[in-house]
Amino acid sequence: MKRLLNAATCGLSALAVLVAAAAAGPAKAETTLRYWTFLEPTAAGPRSEAQRQMIKGFEDANPGVKVSIEVVHWSKIVPMLITAVGAGNAPDVALIHSSRMTMAIDAGSVIPLDKYAAGLTDKDKADFLLPYDQFLEKGQLYSLPIEHRVESILMYRQDLIEKAGFKEPPKTWEQLVDVGKKIAMPERWAFVWPLSRKDSAANVKILQSLYWSKGGRFFDDNGRAAVNSPVGIEIAEKFKALATQDKIMPTTAIGVEEGRTMMKSGATAMYVDGTQVFTSIAAGAGIGRNLASAPLPRLDAQSAAPLAIVAGQTLAVSSNSKHPDVAWKFVSHMVSPEAQAISGKVGGNLPVRASAYDDPWFKTEDARELVAWRDYIKAGARANEAHELSDYMNDSLALAYEQILSGRVQVKAALDQAAERFNRRVDQQKRRDAAGGKAERAGAGN
Repeated sequence: MKRLLNAATCGLSALAVLVAAAAAGPAKAETTLRYWTFLEPTAAGPRSEAQRQMIKGFEDANPGVKVSIEVVHWSKIVPMLITAVGAGNAPDVALIHSSRMTMAIDAGSVIPLDKYAAGLTDKDKADFLLPYDQFLEKGQLYSLPIEHRVESILMYRQDLIEKAGFKEPPKTWEQLVDVGKKIAMPERWAFVWPLSRKDSAANVKILQSLYWSKGGRFFDDNGRAAVNSPVGIEIAEKFKALATQDKIMPTTAIGVEEGRTMMKSGATAMYVDGTQVFTSIAAGAGIGRNLASAPLPRLDAQSAAPLAIVAGQTLAVSSNSKHPDVAWKFVSHMVSPEAQAISGKVGGNLPVRASAYDDPWFKTEDARELVAWRDYIKAGARANEAHELSDYMNDSLALAYEQILSGRVQVKAALDQAAERFNRRVDQQKRRDAAGGKAERAGAGN
């Protein structure tokens, strides 16, 4: 009898649960928002930690929405997105570097966001650090920046500079040589600028700032190579002298990741990179506030000061997102002043909203470099020259610098070869486009 009563009781309990569930209506399915990013969600770095906190804030504010992170190498996001859209399995939101947005737009892989952004007030738009119109491509909004970065800064060890008898970092190329000769040691290079083909030749594009300072360009008005101009030759000769004559930088071209490791470990005293890695480098043993930054040095007294190259990661919604409305909510949250304050305080990123800097943390000594970079941008900045084959140009120029620094090829010959290599790819691209085929617009090659 006891078993029968227990069974009856269990049956009634189950029935009660079913009745209650029916009365409450159908259960709401959780929305999963797929997000492509190059930042590992479980990594210990400051940028990954900032990403975790920003996403948690979004999920807390939007119950029933779960962000599913899928990690893709930053250099592969656009080509893989193009393929995924064609196959119908693209993510909802992708983190895309600003220099690669044109490629994604031309391929039809991302959607215009104007109808969603219609809710932004003039005050909202004015709160962005850069003019809102700069985010438009072909008159439409396809993405919003999640971080700004000055991709052209000189990081230096203040303690080593002072120990060598200097109060300030070098402001001219001549001073760079003077400082470099005094701080170079057998176990430490004085200066590293990553100019290798490794890591997608990512920091080769920073050379544009030096080209502009002398009136030069990477590309001419017809989109063909101009890197072998007299200005380009003069710049390359200066780098060759640093390596072979002054001996303050390696004759072997260094990759970006290798250069960052060298700066973090103390294997170089001065290093050229972007603001986005300043915090992680400062975390190196014995570095901390000994790390400082400055604008790139002038090539000579007659040259203009190299402009800050401003770029950064942006958020775009893929053209076959299953939840475009929710995707826009995610984008809006990640670029909000509150999330941007976290991006700066925790991740060491340069916030894209002016009001984010109202957070009291930005008045502290820890925020000194971020505020200085913000002011550097406001004083005058420029984006990299846009070209659908920019990656191939970077690769071609890096190949030239590998040959120049090692002394295998003379400067003019190496730059002429780089220009010829790039122009061949441009001609191939035009023939493919004329034939109606979908040409490969990303990545390097031989």
